[in-house]
Amino acid sequence: MDPRALFLHQAKMFVEKNGFILVAREQSSAFMAERGMTMDDLRRVILALEPKDMFDGPEPDRNPRYSEKWTVAEFSPEYDGETLYLKLSIRVDVERCKCLSVKLYVDRPEAGE
Repeated sequence: MDPRALFLHQAKMFVEKNGFILVAREQSSAFMAERGMTMDDLRRVILALEPKDMFDGPEPDRNPRYSEKWTVAEFSPEYDGETLYLKLSIRVDVERCKCLSVKLYVDRPEAGE
């Protein structure tokens, strides 16, 4: 199975079975509050993700403390007419999914801009 499809399959399975953890980050909390986005809304966004929404990963977490167990991928799905930046992490041995970041997707500036 394609690594993107496998990551998504596992992430969705873990979310349906155990829910997900939203990592407490000011930027994510502020983004969700500004848009009135609930945890249920975010859950629906995660469960609707498709491989084409993934633009980076999956790869081991870059933090050495987590790289052995957590796999990270980044997504840019549509939500309410906006493109989101969504960063998810899964840990297969305990069947957990974490949302590390949810915010507005901003294109990376081209070199020289």
